[in-house]
Amino acid sequence: MIKEGYASDYNKKKRGYVRPANSGTVILITRWKPSYYQELWLDLDSDEWIDQLSPQPETLRKWQESKQSEEDWQIYLDEFYPQMKQSGSVAAMNALSQRVKNGETITLLCYCKHNVHCHRYIIKWMIESLL
Repeated sequence: MIKEGYASDYNKKKRGYVRPANSGTVILITRWKPSYYQELWLDLDSDEWIDQLSPQPETLRKWQESKQSEEDWQIYLDEFYPQMKQSGSVAAMNALSQRVKNGETITLLCYCKHNVHCHRYIIKWMIESLL
């Protein structure tokens, strides 16, 4: 099973934090190292970090600075999909799909809030399509 989650929900600095049930292996799929955020406000309860499954910094910057309209999202996707066809990204997705096939539960984390355009939903879909 593959799930997705919001990094803030896995913040060990929150009072009364308890890791969400059935999270399995929690994998951060962001470009930036978790230690940067740890110093600021987030002590992330994650097991792994795979930066190959995140957008290139320039792609992310353009999205964040856009109006985040549907047209902007399409522009983002047009840049993001080719990045996920690079060998490191393909290998990471293949490895995760194999782990899921073997019965492991995996939760993909990103710093984007729930129910917004975010690459973690795309990565989840891409991995599921390999199953």
